[in-house]
Amino acid sequence: MQLLSGDELYEIHMATTEILEQVGVKFLSEKALKILEDAGAFVDFKRGIARIPEHLVTEAVKGAPSCCTVYGRNFDRKMRLGGNRIYFSMGGWFPYVLDIDSGKRREGTLADVELFFRLGDSLENIHLLDWAVWPKDIPEPLVHVYGLLAGFRNTTKPLDGYIYGEIPSEDNLRMASIVAGGVEELKKRPLLLSIENPTSPLQHSKEMVEGLMVYAKYRQPLVIAPEAQSGATAPATLAGLLVQQNAEILSGIVLAELVSPGTPVLYGTVSTIADMKSGNIALGAVEAGLINAATAQLAQYYGLPSRGTGGTTDAKIPDIQAGLEKSVTLLMGALAGVNLVYSFAGTLESTLTMSYEQLVIDDELAGMVSRALSGIKVDEETLAVEVIKKVGPEGHYFTQKHTIQNFMKEHYLPKIFSREKRETWEKAGSRDLRETARVEVKKILEKHRPGPLDRDIEKELEDFVREVEKREAKTEHNV
Repeated sequence: MQLLSGDELYEIHMATTEILEQVGVKFLSEKALKILEDAGAFVDFKRGIARIPEHLVTEAVKGAPSCCTVYGRNFDRKMRLGGNRIYFSMGGWFPYVLDIDSGKRREGTLADVELFFRLGDSLENIHLLDWAVWPKDIPEPLVHVYGLLAGFRNTTKPLDGYIYGEIPSEDNLRMASIVAGGVEELKKRPLLLSIENPTSPLQHSKEMVEGLMVYAKYRQPLVIAPEAQSGATAPATLAGLLVQQNAEILSGIVLAELVSPGTPVLYGTVSTIADMKSGNIALGAVEAGLINAATAQLAQYYGLPSRGTGGTTDAKIPDIQAGLEKSVTLLMGALAGVNLVYSFAGTLESTLTMSYEQLVIDDELAGMVSRALSGIKVDEETLAVEVIKKVGPEGHYFTQKHTIQNFMKEHYLPKIFSREKRETWEKAGSRDLRETARVEVKKILEKHRPGPLDRDIEKELEDFVREVEKREAKTEHNV
């Protein structure tokens, strides 16, 4: 799906260049401003604004790789981001979870983090796992180490990393180095992908930008993804939002490439519209799908892998609204070629709430979208002329060898969606999709265990977490 012509992409680029050169972007980090000034940007330290000439953007984009790979801890599960490949991610960092038993919204805990990692590990269409919820039962200065330890223990899939601040980012990357077998090995085979969210309009926060610089130093893939809201923190016109978003993304890419040339970066978005009735964000809006599709095209224009947020919804529970909004926004982004669909699986309520049941439902949805993207293969085997001749009029294909050989390749077979007759469905308890998903969640969590983490590595990680605990306790005492 191509929304924008080549001329329109060029116009967005030129408008962005004008904004970067004449208005600039605010960086709330003196370290970042010094790096930009040394490279040739025009920096006003008093205002914290860097005006970035076009040649710095061109050099940064040219130096960034067109593809990158993120690995799981055993290096066998990996994502090759770029080209026509599309991957789906679990949502993360949310304050709330829908309790699997009561169905009520509550604050997340470390136990939820562990269970979501284990559940996500079992789902074949979910490729990147995030820390589903923010565990309120863990002291805030320790969440980043407890969360990553839970990830390495409970999944062998690639993981998201914590980027909010220089020291926590260093902590996470030291933990990843332990698992990878050292810093140089981690640079060769990255284990963490992390996301820097510019603050729209046209600003990068101190904590995130300094975390970005740490991740760039370790050459871990970075996503630059604004969450601009059309009509609130970005222009009401979607083209205007794309210009502002582009300036925010490209300024982040410039900094990452100046810190460490060749750092893998993903051109990303979390942008959508503001609901002009309530002033709330509308992540399930159809315009979110349009913005994601256009973002994928702009990433392709610059020759970079992309990250979007398809499959988002403003619904509060797994219901019809969630299904409609998730399907529309996911399919639009996927058809446009978003390489990594983030903040998707399990998410509800404008990415404020995670749901166990929704995660299982979204795995099904991702499988259906993947099947749609694979299209229809046409060759001698699939044209099936000989078997059509053999069956002829009034026959059927159930017992044909051709059917046995091909239906698994051609048909997507859902795990929890109901296709049986009403009588069979009623005998099984007349469960709706949410109830069916709840049963599936409990079955998976009862049976599924990821491959074990090497015990020596796990002990080294545990020792490191204790070091951080002592450091933070000492810091708190001194304060």
